[in-house]
Amino acid sequence: MILSKRIIDFEKRPGIPSILWMETLAVLLAFLISIFSGRYRVELIELFSIFTFSSDDAELQILFWLVRLPRSVLVLTAGAALALAGTVYQSVFRNPLVSPDILGVSSGASLGAVLSILLWHNTGGIAQLASFCGGILAVVLAMGIVRASRNDSTLGFILGGVMISSVASSLVMLFKYFADPYRQLPAIEFWMMGGFYNADWEKVLNILPVCCLAAISIFLLRWQLKVLTLGDDEARSLGVRVKLVRGILVIAATALVAAAVSVAGLVSWVGLVAPNIVRMITGDTSSKSLAASLGVGAVILLLSDTLARSITASEIPISVITSFIGAPFLGYLLWKAGHAL
Repeated sequence: MILSKRIIDFEKRPGIPSILWMETLAVLLAFLISIFSGRYRVELIELFSIFTFSSDDAELQILFWLVRLPRSVLVLTAGAALALAGTVYQSVFRNPLVSPDILGVSSGASLGAVLSILLWHNTGGIAQLASFCGGILAVVLAMGIVRASRNDSTLGFILGGVMISSVASSLVMLFKYFADPYRQLPAIEFWMMGGFYNADWEKVLNILPVCCLAAISIFLLRWQLKVLTLGDDEARSLGVRVKLVRGILVIAATALVAAAVSVAGLVSWVGLVAPNIVRMITGDTSSKSLAASLGVGAVILLLSDTLARSITASEIPISVITSFIGAPFLGYLLWKAGHAL
């Protein structure tokens, strides 16, 4: 009863709705900045003429409807997915420094993409499907190792993920060694740096159902996720089926990461930074922080993508920008943890 009361008290903390409203406004602002900014600027009056179908500029309409808008929607979806997955992973493993690739999903997705580039010359839909399946398969194998070893603790999951990630990374390096240095190797390296330069409505429609289904599953289990943060023994005493709930949450979070990586390549740090920003803002890890993480992740990635395609004449890989944001933030978290001792 005491633990249940603690959870309810967390959920009733004031200020969360106002924070969500502020984040909604921040997402809208970042989305508008993303649409307006770039090598070819779109003015507000031009945007109004596009929406009222009064513009006769065919190039402007193509730029907006087929280039800028699908890219912004894809970036928003990927950022929200990575942030939500990071929140789930950090809650399940009870560690604020856990990132979404802890179970090898990024390495598995990279391996799938590399195989696609080598075998099918990075053909659009095939590359995306191979990357997504590679990320899911890596986590399934990690969970299989945990089950085979009969060690279902969080440490067992992490060790299984490290093992699969190491094997997948080794295979990626091996395939890079045998890749054509003039055609295949540059494509592999460029994919691994990440970017939304190939964004279109097809990619949006490909990942949107997966992200929605995974997000709905996570939100339906938000109370069980909150209980899991109290520890396995406490969760069992409150009637939570720890193995089942943890498995569903991990698979759902993995699907979010795999979907984002499959359309953008490796996007680092967002899943680590966004949940910690939410935690600093809300002051707790309540289930409502799941919704807050969606907005923070979307804003971070929207602004990062805008900078990536606006700073120079050529587009900078997205992971370069997110690393410049994430690495100093991790240093701040370590500094804060050290001063808290």
